Amino acid sequence: MKLKASNLLGQEQIDLLISRGLNLVWFPKELENIYKDQYRTEAAHEFRYRAPIILGLYSYLSFGTYEILPIEMRSEWIAYYGWVGMIIVLAWLLSFAPSMNKWFDHYVCLGATGAVALTFTLINVLEQGHNNVFFHAAMMYAVVIIYGFVGMRFYTAMFAGWFGGLIGIVASIWLHGSIDWTYLNRTYTFSSFLGMALAYAIDRQHRENYLQNCMIELNRLELMRQAQQLSILSQQDALTGLANRRYLDEVLENEWKRSIRHEVPITIMMVDIDYFKLYNDTLGHIQGDQCLRRIAILLGSISSRSGDLAARYGGEEFLLLFSMTDKEQALIQVQRLMELVRNIAIAHPRSSVSKYVTISVGVATMIPHLNDSLSEFISKADHALYVAKSNGRNQYHIATVDQTISETL
Repeated sequence: MKLKASNLLGQEQIDLLISRGLNLVWFPKELENIYKDQYRTEAAHEFRYRAPIILGLYSYLSFGTYEILPIEMRSEWIAYYGWVGMIIVLAWLLSFAPSMNKWFDHYVCLGATGAVALTFTLINVLEQGHNNVFFHAAMMYAVVIIYGFVGMRFYTAMFAGWFGGLIGIVASIWLHGSIDWTYLNRTYTFSSFLGMALAYAIDRQHRENYLQNCMIELNRLELMRQAQQLSILSQQDALTGLANRRYLDEVLENEWKRSIRHEVPITIMMVDIDYFKLYNDTLGHIQGDQCLRRIAILLGSISSRSGDLAARYGGEEFLLLFSMTDKEQALIQVQRLMELVRNIAIAHPRSSVSKYVTISVGVATMIPHLNDSLSEFISKADHALYVAKSNGRNQYHIATVDQTISETL
């Protein structure tokens, strides 16, 4: 029986449960509820295949008993003992109803209890004086089958076996049957303890297998988490948290092809922090790193749409990608970016254009075609950045296919 593993427990909790040996065949409450739900479903599924075998064994035992009974008792035997077969068939049919899976323990336990009680009563009432050894041996086999083959968990099977026997004793006394206590102890009692041992071993093994599956599931989830983390790290710049150059090249290529395919505009912006080397030399690399992170947060905030991307291009240079963005939209975005940088007001003691950190931006926008080159498009943005810096920094320069626009802030 294979159960779906749960990730409810951690590795240490699983190890602790396994080290204790599951002697009580019981999990902590929350896990026990999950385990029971899964077990019932799988046990009901397996019972569909076990029930015909149980029915075959029952038929074989019934036929053997029928053969040694006096002729005048045979019809009465079939009339009463046939109910055991009916119980098996009914439980078998219920196992095919998915809505009854959650009740598997109940209807199988009830059926097993009834089968034990009925068998016990018939032996003491109907068959007294007729080959008691054989009848009690047949009951032994029936009890062992109920414990070890029906698919009940240990405590459920134990309840069915002993409570069914108790009902059988009460019914036998009420019907004035003759109970041979010697045979009872040597057959029913012995077979019950044997069945309990089987049910205990099976239940414990199922639980150990379940915990091992839980460990496998935890390892699988951990490997997935590590793989996702490695995937993120392989795409992310360690300092700024933006996309790195490798991931940028991959996304740029995909968005470029998509723009060609759908004939939509694409925009890129090359961003450079003005006089960043002087900032580093004056305030130190720790402050320089902090400045890069703060600028990176702004860049990420304006490139949050699907298809947009903010990446660290190298050193203090960044590249922004905007899919399906034309010249007018690019103008709005670059003006917004310049405004955001100005608003955070990062002090720059050595800048010759402002007492705060400023940026220069080169923008390129176009609707690419098959003959156009992505590298040339990037070069266009890079050249626009060069123009912005040559014109005095703290400004943006937009280069398009037809014209260029410059603005100094």
